[in-house]
Amino acid sequence: MTAKKNQTLQNGSTKENVVQRVLQLPVVSSTCESLQRTYTSTKEAHPLVASVCEVYERGVQGASALAMRSVEPVVRRLEPQFAVANDLACRGLDHLEEKIPALQYPVDKVSHRQDSLGPP
Repeated sequence: MTAKKNQTLQNGSTKENVVQRVLQLPVVSSTCESLQRTYTSTKEAHPLVASVCEVYERGVQGASALAMRSVEPVVRRLEPQFAVANDLACRGLDHLEEKIPALQYPVDKVSHRQDSLGPP
């Protein structure tokens, strides 16, 4: 089984977060790193693209901050339902990690292997 990322709650207990777990899967994290490198190198190579991307990034940051403030009361009210959904998603991820060993490999290892992938 893979190491699970837990968040510490105010009462000191820990709770799994499915989003953090997915982001820590080697296949996902290596894909995100590759996309980030491509995005950065594209911005460096094309100044016009970089200026457009910077404007877009500032807009997304502002919209995200506004959205977070706007949905906070709803999120607080629906927290029990989110907790149930998170628990179900974590169980589903446990199942996927058992059935699809390729999730435990960086994307470059998955795309280059033709045979059945065993445990890392």
